[in-house]
Amino acid sequence: MSSPTSEIKPLKHAEDLDLVDRAVAGDDDAVRKFQSEYQPMLERVMMSRGVDRIQAEDLVADVVAECFGAGKKGQTRPLLEKFEGRSSLSTWMIRITWNRWLDLKRRDKFRGELPTFDDDDGRSGDRFDKLEGENLGENVIDEDLGELMGRAIKTAFDSLEPEVLLMLKLSYLHGISQSVIALMWQCDQTRVSRSLTAAREKIASVTMQTIKESDASLELEWEDFHRLCAAGLDL
Repeated sequence: MSSPTSEIKPLKHAEDLDLVDRAVAGDDDAVRKFQSEYQPMLERVMMSRGVDRIQAEDLVADVVAECFGAGKKGQTRPLLEKFEGRSSLSTWMIRITWNRWLDLKRRDKFRGELPTFDDDDGRSGDRFDKLEGENLGENVIDEDLGELMGRAIKTAFDSLEPEVLLMLKLSYLHGISQSVIALMWQCDQTRVSRSLTAAREKIASVTMQTIKESDASLELEWEDFHRLCAAGLDL
């Protein structure tokens, strides 16, 4: 007998969709959670790509305001209403903000140098919008940042002792319990627990150190690294 529709596998990003739905509906807790989590993260990501701090803060503030319907000409449809959960909310917000920045830079580049068009009559809107856009693929930030993050995390894992790396693989990849690992190593379970904790801390430390050494302007935190990995960057 076929399963009822209520048993359909839940959406991968259902939690993000729920947050967005509650925030758009005016739930104060959801709005605060969205702003506190995504606004600083977006600012750091923009600055990591070379955007000046003040410009990054202004850009992100505008995008966040539009998420709740605040447009330049008054109230508009909340940007968050367009989120459908096909990617994580992190990825979606990063791409919107990054493409908004690229669009602003493209406008600055051509402003004052726009060609005229045969159908210009003063009512046809912004002539800039008639220009064919440059290649502003929305995965630009994914490729650049993903490559750097991939190198950093590989360096971190390479820094671990072979025995500790094996413990990590057994625990996190194969789901072997710490008690079983302790039996395999003929040691106390506490030693396994300490080794795994120390390994996680070292991975975080070496990863962020490697990123900083590769790009001194990068202002990502370990929490941002987690969020970007969850957002689907190809490492």
